[in-house]
Amino acid sequence: MTNQQINSTCKKETLLTGQICLPLRVGERAVIIGTGSRSIMTSTVLLIQEVSADGVVFETKNTIYHLSYTSEPVSEVMCA
Repeated sequence: MTNQQINSTCKKETLLTGQICLPLRVGERAVIIGTGSRSIMTSTVLLIQEVSADGVVFETKNTIYHLSYTSEPVSEVMCA
């Protein structure tokens, strides 16, 4: 048996379609509202990698999120 070093910097990448409760800020949790009124609250945002009119890419402690925006308005969730 050989010793293997575990790469702890590998992060799961998640592709999502939905809307984000803005503003997206480093140091705060993100709330993503997906299709079918399913919502996700992430861990603390560490880095915002890319922002465009079509979506956003951001990194949390364990995951890199690739969020493509939907054109559906979100009306059932209040963002504080």
